[in-house]
Amino acid sequence: MTDPLTDSLRWALAIGSEPERSAVDWLAAELISDRPNAADAICIADSDPEQDLRRLRLLKSGFKTLRLSGEHATDRRLAARHYAATIAAGVVRHHCWITRQRPDRLLSALRDLAADEHVDHKLREIAIQAIGIADEEVLGQDS
Repeated sequence: MTDPLTDSLRWALAIGSEPERSAVDWLAAELISDRPNAADAICIADSDPEQDLRRLRLLKSGFKTLRLSGEHATDRRLAARHYAATIAAGVVRHHCWITRQRPDRLLSALRDLAADEHVDHKLREIAIQAIGIADEEVLGQDS
C-alpha cells in the first residue's frame, strides 16, 4: 500500500519541476500512465476494445471532475474540452455515446471543441469525426 503523503509529495515535486504542464495532462498521466499527455491518452486507442472503452470511461470521469471542481477557470474550460473529446473518441472508436447526456447537447459541445483553435489539433479532429458519425448514425448510450 502506498502512503498517501508520498503521492502528495511526488505530485508537488513533479508540478514544481514542470509548471507548464496543464492540469488535464497531470490528471491523464495519473489515470493512464503510459500516455505522454491528455490528448494522446484520448486519441491513441488501446488494441483491446474493452480496455480502450474502460480507459475512455475513466478519463471521462476524471475530466468531468476537473471540469466541475478545477481550481481555475482555465483548468475547468480545458477539462470540459477534454471531457467532450473523450466522448468523441467513444463515438469514433466504439460508435456509442459514453455518457447519459442528451445527444443534442453533446453535438453542441463537439462543435464547440472542433472550432476551438486553442486545443490540440488531434482533439479537434476527433470531434469532427464524431460529428460526422453522429450525423449519419443513431448512436446508443453505453453508460
